Amino acid sequence: MIRLTGKLALSNLVKNRKLYYPFALATCLAVAISYIFFSLTFNPHLAEMAGASAVSMVLALGLIIVSITTSIIVFYANSFVIKNRSKELGLYSMLGLNRFHLFIMMIIELIVFGLVTLIIGLGLGLLFDQLIYALLLKIMDLKVVLTSTFQPLVLFLVTFFYGFVFFFLMIKNGLYLRKLDALQLVKEKNSGEKKSRFLGLQTILGLASLIYGYYLASGVTNPIAAILVFFVAVLFVILGTYLLFNAGITKFLHFLQKRKTYYYQPNNMISVSNLIFRMKKNAVGLATITILSTMVLVTLSGGANIYAGGEYMQNAMFPHDISLQGKGVNGQQIDQVLTEFAQEQNLSVTKKAVYQSYTMGVKSLNDNQLDLYPSTQKAVAPNIYILAISEADYQDMTGKALNLEENEVAIFQQGLKLKDQETLTIADQTLKIKKVLKEDFIYGHLPDQMNMIVPGKIYMVVKDPSKIFAGLMEKYAVNSNYYGGLNLDLPKDQQSKLRDAYQEKLSAYNTTLPENHAVYGSISTSDKQEIKGMLGGMFFIGIFLSVVFMLGTVLIIYYKQISEGYEDRDRFVILQKVGLDEKQIKQTIRRQILIVFFLPLAFAFIHLAFAYHMLSLILSALGVLNASLMLAVTLGVCAIFFISYIIVFSITSRSYRRIISM
Repeated sequence: MIRLTGKLALSNLVKNRKLYYPFALATCLAVAISYIFFSLTFNPHLAEMAGASAVSMVLALGLIIVSITTSIIVFYANSFVIKNRSKELGLYSMLGLNRFHLFIMMIIELIVFGLVTLIIGLGLGLLFDQLIYALLLKIMDLKVVLTSTFQPLVLFLVTFFYGFVFFFLMIKNGLYLRKLDALQLVKEKNSGEKKSRFLGLQTILGLASLIYGYYLASGVTNPIAAILVFFVAVLFVILGTYLLFNAGITKFLHFLQKRKTYYYQPNNMISVSNLIFRMKKNAVGLATITILSTMVLVTLSGGANIYAGGEYMQNAMFPHDISLQGKGVNGQQIDQVLTEFAQEQNLSVTKKAVYQSYTMGVKSLNDNQLDLYPSTQKAVAPNIYILAISEADYQDMTGKALNLEENEVAIFQQGLKLKDQETLTIADQTLKIKKVLKEDFIYGHLPDQMNMIVPGKIYMVVKDPSKIFAGLMEKYAVNSNYYGGLNLDLPKDQQSKLRDAYQEKLSAYNTTLPENHAVYGSISTSDKQEIKGMLGGMFFIGIFLSVVFMLGTVLIIYYKQISEGYEDRDRFVILQKVGLDEKQIKQTIRRQILIVFFLPLAFAFIHLAFAYHMLSLILSALGVLNASLMLAVTLGVCAIFFISYIIVFSITSRSYRRIISM
């Protein structure tokens, strides 16, 4: 009997190959992607490169997400295959195979299927591993080298992981067989999902959950808070999406059913009735497509924006080749250290700059009244902050003169709107707004890390900031900062070699300063490379996660179309027999396909639209500060995904129509 069971298992794989092809493709790609991620995460060559620590951390996080997602995809595909084979399994049971024999047969099938897909997937991973590694180096802006990436440990880990996944698939399939008798197995394929109860309540809860998720996403103002709120909002949106697909759309279709003038038309009656059936049967699948599509859009647009805004971030944080700041030191001391280091190393300096700035957080804003935090509250995260410089420093940065009086100010604002040409009150200081500047004059001249974590900013130019702000420092949380920078006529690789000498210079100078006084700085080349590595790694992971999510989306869509094709074929044959002509049937088919197929896409774009504000805040904390660039990149990603979705629609709908016309 065991021999017969083994032969049946092998013949079943061949007989049901059309059903197994998408499952096999998805599993092979999942194994290949997992192998590549494991290989990159444990790659010893990567650890030797600049920015490796940040990339390794990002890759490790991506490895966890990829492993979970690929496992879910494999489990979903297996569930679909088993459900569509339920009739076949029921017939085997009726012909004399007991549950034990069926279980053994399915174990043999899974072992053979798992070994074949694992070998092919590992082969694909090994084939493309070097290429993907080279791509990662290119994205990180490092020298591209093709080195051996084969690691026996990675091979073992991936094999063990998917062996573990398939072991649980065996248990899951065994439990599925145990709870069903032969008659139930025969009927299982056409049973669909259980009829939803409490449709009205589910619809209300779904709408409430979705609206609350949108509210959280739209209402957040702080980038740091946005990261925390993001996960909560995602949970509510996912819950709302599933409830609306499970109940809300069905409730709306019932509403159309009650509108007699609309419903009692041949095409409408057939379409609405079939859609109600489909929603009951495929609510979870459609909601899953929506969530996966949203994930594709969010991860890909986020990764692309991070990478596209990388250069902006680097110049914002490190505007000069050599930077220097200090605690308890003045501008002359900053200038002295930079000048001495340049002379000691015989450096060709193209630009030297030393600037003083005052920074302060705004506690509240009422019209043009800015209240500052008291001096006891320096460790706060404000929603608005002020950075002030002198007119002389502004002229040095931009080459433009403002001709300000002692009580006049020129401002650049972002994330808020002050009243133009009016007085501006800061604590107890009143200034007249002479000019509202259109350009961010700080960018490329002063490092401003607060720019990335605080949504509202005011860059301020006054004639002499010390006369205005120095007197506020005792009572309010106002900080005075000195910054110095050098730009060099020296290749980037040569600049990196200066790092150790520069740190030795700073350490030596700090020994001459009083206690609690110090200077600190860096060679920006190495810092920029660290940022490039981190951003490149995040973009890389964004691409791969998008591929994984897209794989899941395509798989679910394909299986839906195929299964519904076989189920709808008999119904449309009946409709032809009762008098519907071929044209009406084609119109009905087209309408159903378009609604069911594009409804998840519409929801995905709506989710992205509401998530855009929160996404922009999170990205701003990662240095993506160019709003117009972010919008352009996001729209580009949406266009690419839409085209990809259309292609998938064309392929799968063709298979559906072919099945219907058989």
